Amino acid sequence: MEYKENGIGMVEDNSEILLSVQKLSKRFGNKQILADVSFDVKKGSIFALIGPNGAGKTTTIRCILKATDADSGEIKFIGNKISMLSKQKIAAVSEDRQVFRNFTAYDYERLYSSVYPQWDGENFNRLVAKYNFNLSQRVETYSIGMKTLFFVVLAISTNAQLLILDEPTQHLDPTVRYEVMRLITEYVSGGRSCIISSHEMFELEEYATEFAIINSGRVIYADSIDGAKEKHRVFKTGESIGNGEAIGIVGDEILVKIYGENEDNGRFPKLQEIVVGYLTGRK
Repeated sequence: MEYKENGIGMVEDNSEILLSVQKLSKRFGNKQILADVSFDVKKGSIFALIGPNGAGKTTTIRCILKATDADSGEIKFIGNKISMLSKQKIAAVSEDRQVFRNFTAYDYERLYSSVYPQWDGENFNRLVAKYNFNLSQRVETYSIGMKTLFFVVLAISTNAQLLILDEPTQHLDPTVRYEVMRLITEYVSGGRSCIISSHEMFELEEYATEFAIINSGRVIYADSIDGAKEKHRVFKTGESIGNGEAIGIVGDEILVKIYGENEDNGRFPKLQEIVVGYLTGRK
């Protein structure tokens, strides 16, 4: 956390935080789905929520979008609780890509442009032309790749400050994957932010900036990607790690959180190795 001077003393500087999730808990029946989930999303960042299936990623997103009420905890967007007005500044693409039956792409354009005050029709038209969408075609007849790309185009055209994407590249061919990643990167370049729920770690390492690892409904590690790589090393089994903290097993090696004198030992990890290390070492 960064600090700033307020005329009396040093206080926490939250000016760069767009979304703050603190101690979020949710139970369905007797099953605890989320347990004190906490993380911050900075302005201009691509924040990856990483974890195995059933870890709590989608439930966390549903709580942020107010599609599900959390049992406890706090979610703040630009310093305030999320309201109907603030939801006009948040756009989302769900994992299931559910569509309204018989809705054409043109119907979706009219719906989104009426809901989002900052709708960018010019950008929408540009992207529709670029990807050759037929606006008179029913979206339910699109291929899964074109359907995903269309919903990402809709979300970006809202000009929302926060874009939330649940498994945006799952089941997509390489060409569409690349286009989705490129659109996300361009989107945040204007100071907006994006949350991506995914387990596609090789892709995330290419364009995400921050991440949190969630498992069994808990965030077990959160950091910037660059910061996490600086703080960890991978050591061969049997190699001395000094006073570093062994986190977990990565193949036949060990992920270690390093301290001071260990900085030059071991090798820098990849994002996937950091995630696997924490998932195998901390339940």
